[in-house]
Amino acid sequence: MNTSTKIFPTIRKQVRLAIGLAVSMFAITFSQQAAAGLVDLKWNEQGQFQHSAEIKAGGFLEVCGKLPAGLKIDWQYKSQQALDFNIHYHEGKKLSVPVKHQAKQAVAEQFEVKVAQDYCWMWSNKTKEAATVDLSLQQVAK
Repeated sequence: MNTSTKIFPTIRKQVRLAIGLAVSMFAITFSQQAAAGLVDLKWNEQGQFQHSAEIKAGGFLEVCGKLPAGLKIDWQYKSQQALDFNIHYHEGKKLSVPVKHQAKQAVAEQFEVKVAQDYCWMWSNKTKEAATVDLSLQQVAK
C-alpha cells in the first residue's frame, strides 16, 4: 500500500468532520439568533405584560401568544428608531394583519381580539442602527 492511499482516507475523514462541525455551529448560531427575536406573551396576575428588547439593524422582534375572542388589550410601544410594526396571526397559509404601522417610533392603541388565535406583535428594524423597544400590554376589564 503506498502512502497516498493511507493519507487520503485520513484527509477525507478530517474534511467530513470539519464540514459537520461547521454545519452544527451554523445551526446553533442561527437558532440562537432566531430565538432572540421570539418572545412568549405571558400575562402577570394583573393581566399585564411588559417587555423591553433590542432589535439589531435589519432584525425583528415578535411577541406571540394565544388570545381568546372578545379580549380587549390596551397596548403601546416606544422606540428611539422608527420601526415597522404589525399585529398578525396565521390561519394555515393565510396571514391576517388586523393592525399595521410603518416607520413609527411610538404607538398606543386598543386591540380587540375578533378571532381566538395565536397573535404576534411584530417589529421590523429596517434602519442601520440597533433599536430598543419598550412594550406594554394591559388586558381591559370586562
